Amino acid sequence: MTQPLSIRCNRADPRCDKCAAAGAQCAYLPRKQRTIRRRALHDRDILQEILRRLERLEDHCRLSQNVTDEVESHRSISVDSETISSSESSATDSPQSAQSPTGQAIVQGLLARVKDDRIRSRLQSHVFCAIDKVGSHFFENHRCMRAMDAAIAGIEQLETTPPDPSPLCIPKETAKKWINQYFNNYQFEGFRIPLERDFVLAMPDLIDSPHVQLDATSQIIYYNVLFQSFMLDSEEVEGRGRTVQALCGKCLKLSEEWLGHMQNTTADLFAAFMMMSVTLESCDSDLSWKIFKAACPVARALGYFSVDEDRHYPHRKPPLAGDSQHEEIERNRMRFEFWHILRTESHFRLSFGKPPIIAGGSWAVNFPDPTITGVDHESTRFIQIHFLASMRLTIVTMRYLDIMATNPDPHTADYNDTMDGLVAEVQKIMSDWNPEELLSSTTNRIDTWFCVDILFSSYKMLIVFYQSKPSHRDSHRLPYHTVDIARKSLLMSRSLMETTPRPYWGISLVLLHQSIPLYVLCYDILGCYDREDVAADVALITWFDDYVEVASKDRAELKAISLVVREMTRACQEVLGH
Repeated sequence: MTQPLSIRCNRADPRCDKCAAAGAQCAYLPRKQRTIRRRALHDRDILQEILRRLERLEDHCRLSQNVTDEVESHRSISVDSETISSSESSATDSPQSAQSPTGQAIVQGLLARVKDDRIRSRLQSHVFCAIDKVGSHFFENHRCMRAMDAAIAGIEQLETTPPDPSPLCIPKETAKKWINQYFNNYQFEGFRIPLERDFVLAMPDLIDSPHVQLDATSQIIYYNVLFQSFMLDSEEVEGRGRTVQALCGKCLKLSEEWLGHMQNTTADLFAAFMMMSVTLESCDSDLSWKIFKAACPVARALGYFSVDEDRHYPHRKPPLAGDSQHEEIERNRMRFEFWHILRTESHFRLSFGKPPIIAGGSWAVNFPDPTITGVDHESTRFIQIHFLASMRLTIVTMRYLDIMATNPDPHTADYNDTMDGLVAEVQKIMSDWNPEELLSSTTNRIDTWFCVDILFSSYKMLIVFYQSKPSHRDSHRLPYHTVDIARKSLLMSRSLMETTPRPYWGISLVLLHQSIPLYVLCYDILGCYDREDVAADVALITWFDDYVEVASKDRAELKAISLVVREMTRACQEVLGH
């Protein structure tokens, strides 16, 4: 009996044309589809791949072009969370100290002398985490050690009972002026306030009414609107420090009730975004971190972590019915805000030594079109630039943090090459966007903030990456380029603060961006005091000491930080015989 012709074919049903023409029967079932193996974070080229995706987004969204091609109307770029953030990072891991064993013992001894938990936490986050990025022998320098010992002695004498917050006495007309300024200045679709202007304008009267009880979320948003507008208001206000303390104090007082009743609403998520700024201005990074951790589950419940889950994993979630323009704008807004959530986590990890809490594989969110609406407008130019540049910096930061979380052997050629590669990426970002030149073209304070954030973040990252190399970190003398970058950062900061109203900058800019450069320059002065240009550097340190001293006036929460800066400055001045 003649056997039917059998050939290897993967199309048993329906049969392919060749099988039908030959009268053949498929003898094999279709091959089993192989599972695609996702590449782990340690793959050599992953950083370059992700950065290339962002560069493609920059090309699509080039601000000088008008993109009219209908095919390219959706301009988000696909991103897989598993290629960026390690799913193996433990949320309980503590960052390993870069200090020598002697230095670590000294730090623990200094902190043990501080009995107030809140002050000890502030010192850990805002002083010792920054010093940890400077060098491993900081506390083996006897001049540095004497300065820190004197600072702790002063801190031991501080009043440990928190003072009663200053009463908030803001005239209703002033409050309404600040509210209008806020709504006039913040017109971008990203981070839209979830309350209507008319309602917020009515709140000064509603809060005073005995017949109205406003929820904590609405009050927090209201006081934060006042705080942000106040910080940008150039008009002279008597007792600025007391006003800042009163506004921050009001928000902090509401925070416990608010956190206890936090719900999965856009209003609560927006309140969390705003509260993180207020708590950092209040020098309370631990509360800021607590709020961030509470905000992440809210964002996840609202869909921020799964905006593009239907596109990454079609089997998990059906696509939205009819992606209308409104729905795509909403997707873009959520993408924009989610990527800032990722960036915030990297800030906490890099600046304050907090552990990772957003695991790889836990989100599926593409890069957004930075315009949100798809329409370029000159008024949002700097916001778009800030997003593109800051996200590239964020990816580089995340790469660094995840590398360091594996406790790599720093005494290898691969490690050295990796650090050089990270430095090169930051330098390329600075070259591509030239934030110093952009800064000179800004016409309002909000745009200035965006440029400053890019510039100072880049400076800080360069210092951290340089000092992560053992040849630099373990040296008793800092390399020239580390000191030079720190000096540039401080000089630029001083220039900006001197040419704009001082109060508008607050203290959070110094704590977040200038702490590391400040301690780098102090360490270099105290370790290499015989160099010729030391007088100019001491003058620069002295200026920052004066700035922190003024900022801490009427603000008890800043006194401990101010004492550390003061004693380090005095030690530097003694080098010149002051």
